[in-house]
Parts: sequence; C-alpha cells; structure tokens
Amino acid sequence: MKKSHLLVALGILSGCAHDHDADTAPVRVETPGMPSAELALQQSIDRVHGFIANMRQRLGDDPALRLRPGVPRPIEATAVQAPPPDTRGAAPGASTARPAAPSSSTRSATPLIGKGGITWFAFGDGTPTLTCHHPAICIIRLEAGETALASQISLSDTANWHTDLVRGTRGIHAGWALAIEPGPQARQATLSLPTSRRVYNIALSAALPNMTTVAFTHASTDPLSQPPFAPVNPLVAYGGANPDFRYTLSGATPAWTPLRVYRDAGHTFIDFPQGQIVTHPRLVILSPRVARSNAYHVAGDSYVVDTVIDDMQLIGPEANQPTVRVTYGAHP
Repeated sequence: MKKSHLLVALGILSGCAHDHDADTAPVRVETPGMPSAELALQQSIDRVHGFIANMRQRLGDDPALRLRPGVPRPIEATAVQAPPPDTRGAAPGASTARPAAPSSSTRSATPLIGKGGITWFAFGDGTPTLTCHHPAICIIRLEAGETALASQISLSDTANWHTDLVRGTRGIHAGWALAIEPGPQARQATLSLPTSRRVYNIALSAALPNMTTVAFTHASTDPLSQPPFAPVNPLVAYGGANPDFRYTLSGATPAWTPLRVYRDAGHTFIDFPQGQIVTHPRLVILSPRVARSNAYHVAGDSYVVDTVIDDMQLIGPEANQPTVRVTYGAHP
C-alpha cells in the first residue's frame, strides 16, 4: 500500500517538473524596432505630396478656390522630418565633397545628390537653383528648430508659382518645410525665404529633373543671407525697344486697373499694379479676331498677348464684374 502511494507521488512530481520546464522554456517574442529615419522622412514627404495633390484635385474644378498666396488653406498639411542634427560639412550620403565657401556672391551653388534622392546645397556656396516642373510638388526642408512666417515669403511670380509653409509639430515631424508648386505656365521665378536663423534666396526653374526634396548644410562661417537677387524685369525676354503707348482705358476703375498698356515687337503688354495680377481679370479680345480667347502669357505683373490688339476688355472676378475697356488709338 505504501509502495503504491509512493509511485503516485513520484508520478505527480514528475508531471509538475515537466510542466515547470514548459512554462520556463525560452519564448521567442517579435519586437518591432524603431523606424528608420530615412524611411520615416520619405513616408512623411509622401503624405505631404498626397495631401497637396488631393487638395488640388478636389478644388481644381473651381478656379476661385485654387491655392494661391494669401488664400486661407482649409487644412494644415502634415509636417516633414527635419534634416539630421549634424549637418555640418558634407551632405549625408553625398557622392561629392561639400564645396568650399564662396568667394563671389554671384556664384551658383552646386547641387549634391544624397541618400534617398535628396538634393543638398551648402548654404554658403552661392545662389541655389531649384528645378521643379509641373505637376510635381517640391519640398525645401529647413534645419531642425528653424521656423518661418508665411507673410514674409517673397515670390516674384505668384501667378504661376505657389508656396505652402508646412509647420512642424514634434517627434519625426519636428522640422518645418516649404512646399513649392509650379503651375502649367511656370518658367522662372525667384524665392526669398526669411527664417528664424537666416535668409534663403533661391532661384526657381520649371525644368527637369525635379528636385522633389531639397535640404541645406550649414557651417559656422556661413553668412546670415544667401546672395540677394538683382531686380529683373520679367518682360526683358520679349525684347523690343520701341513701345507704343497709344491706348485709352475707359469704363470701371477697380483696384487692378492696368497702370499702362502698350504694344512692342509684335506683342501687346498689359501692366497691372504690383500684386494685383492675382485677381486674374478675364481678357476678352474684340479686335482683331484671334483663334483663342486666352492667347496671352503672364510675366511678373503683366499680361503679354502674342499679337498686337486694337480693342479689348478686362472683366474682373468681383460680383459686379467691373469692366475696363482698352482701345488703341482712341482719344477721350
């Protein structure tokens, strides 16, 4: 009887030992690691691109709602990650060494392609040129902790180039950035971007390849501002040297009423007050007849019609549709 009790007890203890070994055996636990900084940056930039592209698609059918400087944005875009804190010296992953400090303020900065396709410029290397062709959206990343005010951004061609300041929050989205969007008729423009630390002066070119992400390296010897742009007349590309100002304006006098209208070198030029071209008054050509009603380009604050015009109307977007009549050779 005692022997049988002993065998039962040994069996129970054996079973407990077996269960104990199973409970304490090593268990494999899959623990996700921290996200890759470069992957997080790219995903953040993709979200910014997707947001702006989606907004443009949803508002594209209504020209009055298209994103333009000064028009409130209905939603704040998600911020992108700042560049790595240590941005001194060579651009991370770049295949070429960082250029030396400039000796001339007119020198063009050399772009360097780094990891992930990021285009790097040395801030003190001269004037950078950002190439971005419609319908691409390009991002200028600011340094960690660097901020800016949208009201202080200066753009030479607001009719064909648009900017959106992307404000940082925290974590991988702590960096600020500026989104650049060229329009279908965009060509060349200049951008001045004052920030809390320095002033960026960047040339914009609607050309390929697209610099979808641009960042800057900084050195302790850098100036506080990149070389400023000399004033450039956007009409100089059309040539001509014998302007004919014999046009008469009549009708309404809204704030966007042209300062002058003239013809030269086979073109007709309509110059609006500074900044008023953003109202985009509709041009109706009455004489001579033209194949298309919008046969003009935008250059700075001017409409440039591809032929000489004798009679036309400018109709404003306001509720009362103010109309300015422009006639060649007429006298009041």
